[in-house]
Formats: sequence, structure tokens, C-alpha cells
Amino acid sequence: MVDNRINRLIFHVDMDAFFTSIEQRDNTALQGKPVIVGSLPGNRGVVSAASYEARVFGVHSAMPINLAYKRCPQGIYLRPRMAVYVEESKKIMALLHSFTPTIEQISVDEAFMDMSGTEKLWGPPKKAAQRISEAIQKEIGLTASIGVANNKYCAKLASDLDKPQGITIVPFEEGKLIAWLGPLAVSRIWGVGKITEKALSKKGIQKIGELQEVPNQTLERWFGKQGRILYNLCRGRDERPMEEESKAKSISREHTFSQDCFDPELWRQTLLSLSREVAMRARKACCSGRTVVLTYRKPNFARHSRRITLDEPVQLARDIFSYARMLLEKESAHLKGLRLIGVGITSFDRTFQQDLFSQNDSIDGWDHSERAMDAIASRFGKTAIVRAGELKKKR
Repeated sequence: MVDNRINRLIFHVDMDAFFTSIEQRDNTALQGKPVIVGSLPGNRGVVSAASYEARVFGVHSAMPINLAYKRCPQGIYLRPRMAVYVEESKKIMALLHSFTPTIEQISVDEAFMDMSGTEKLWGPPKKAAQRISEAIQKEIGLTASIGVANNKYCAKLASDLDKPQGITIVPFEEGKLIAWLGPLAVSRIWGVGKITEKALSKKGIQKIGELQEVPNQTLERWFGKQGRILYNLCRGRDERPMEEESKAKSISREHTFSQDCFDPELWRQTLLSLSREVAMRARKACCSGRTVVLTYRKPNFARHSRRITLDEPVQLARDIFSYARMLLEKESAHLKGLRLIGVGITSFDRTFQQDLFSQNDSIDGWDHSERAMDAIASRFGKTAIVRAGELKKKR
């Protein structure tokens, strides 16, 4: 007899047009209008986020801001309010934790949830997903799309298929899963960018089902080690475990640009934002890292990482960003574009924890500052305290 029970239940929660949805929620006059968050027209820079109304005009994230203005001159252009977005992210993650203790946040607006064994609490998968969706809308005032599967890859893929506020359940039985994936474009496979998509298209492969017919040996001959990954992913196979930061051997954050990014300033801005996330999570996990790792993926899909091992562990956003930026600048001479950028720390020292009001003179003033900001933000919200530089930008 076939055991049809769901042994592993993974949800991927992806907020819908996160930045612009917050702006439209906080200012009802913006609702139903094309809103673009990012640089302002007339300046160098790119789009950070576009509302669904703006996307109708072909505006999307990472697009040069002046091109966005040409396509949508009637759009409403706003500078990002990162402190607000991060605060909303914290509320959302806290809400998700009320459904399951096992959460893996992968960016400011998305996270995996391990819902295995929670059926008696929240009902079958679709009912549980509906409860999460309704809770986000009621308590946060935003919407999210949710993918449900037996692994992280399929759950993430599914969450993007029915936006906004969609719920997509992936088949759990292998044969049905392979058939479900078949009609989807190969670009839906996690990590397949324009270069790989074009290479597959030249070989007559445009759908996942067509890729499923290619033997593993052939894919490895075409793409090397990446071929084996493609062979498994096109069949919906992904055995990666959930990584809770308290148990993980590293803390890292990555950002994939929706299109290849050729703006070094945006690389640095993204790296700073990611460094802040890593630092906050390191302090939450009471650990610091002796190794800072820079990760990037070129437009040709090649993934690279560079690292530096330090004499003393780091936990501050300032330090993490400083070393990551140094690694990036060493690479920038031969970098023309990036598809992905990320930063992380590893080689943990979990004994590294100073009391906020310690009188130890060796503690850097920035350590006091960031820890004090953590404490204030934890009690009153992250918008309660900002850096002077952020106030200047707001003016």
C-alpha cells in the first residue's frame, strides 16, 4: 500500500510588491496608482520596486530610473524608506513564527516555513496557507503569495505563479510533480538566468518538460557540475534542510537582481543593506564571525565567493560591510555586471557577547551604538531611532 502522507511540508511566503505596497497602505492616495520606489528621475540609479500598476507599463526592479520614467512618466516616484520596510519585515516574521517555530528568512520580504506536523493545529496545507494569508492581511495590512511543497525549491517556485495573494499547492507525489513542472518555462527553475536560458533554447529546450527528457550525462557535458543540479531541479528534487540561524554554521543574505545589474553603486548599496541584516541576526543569535564572505553571480551564471579571515570576530554592520566592500573592490576590475550579490559571516565565535552597559574600554563605541539601537528598536520599533545620515536623506 502506498503511503500518501506528507512527510515534509514547506511553505514559501513572498510578500507582494513589498516596498510599494507599504507606501500605498500608508498613503491611501497612492492606491491604484503606479508607484515606483528607488532613485528619482533625472538622477543616476535604478528602480528598487514597482507596484503592479507600474508593472503594466513595463517598469520593474533594477531598471534604470530614467528608462522607467520614459515608460511611465505619470508614475509616482518615491525614495525608499528602508527603516520602515525593515520594521514591517520584523512584524511579518514574528507573525510567521506564531504558526511554526521553524522559519528561514531569506530576504526582507520572504521566508520559508517548515509546517511539517502542524496539520492538527492549522488544518491541511491549503487551509493553513489561507490562515497565514488572512493573518498577514488583517494584522499587517499587506498581502502575500504562498507556495506549498515538500521542499524549498518547489515552494519558492510555486509562490511566484499566482501573484498577488495567490496560494499554489505543488503535487507531493513524484510522478504528478514531474508532470506539473513540465509545461513551465525553464526560466522558472531557481538559478536559471538569461545565459543558461539562451543556451538551452539553442538546443531546442524551452519548457521544463523538454529538459526532463535530457539525460544527466548530457546535462553535465553541457554545463559541468551545474548540469547535475538542473537534472534534479527539473524533476522537483531539493533535499536542502531548513536553516535556522541558531543552528546554522553561517549567517548570510543574498539578493538576486531581477535583471543583470551594471551599476556598481547599486552593488554597494545592496551590500550595505545585506550587511545590516546579517549583523542584526548575528547579534540575535549571540554570535560573531571571524570570516567575512562575499558571494556574487555573474550574468553568465558563474557563481564566485571571496572571503577574508580576521584576527578578531566581527558582528557590526559597519565592519561586515567594510570587509565585504573591500573584497568587492578587489573583484570590480573584471566585473561588468552582476546577477546576484551576497554577504555572510562564518567561523562563529558564540562566546562573543558583551553586555550593553559594560564598562570594558576595549569595546568599540559602534558596538555600543548598534546594540543600543537594537534594544530601542526591539522595544519601540525600528523607526523610533535612525542614524543622522538617514535624517539628512529624508529632508
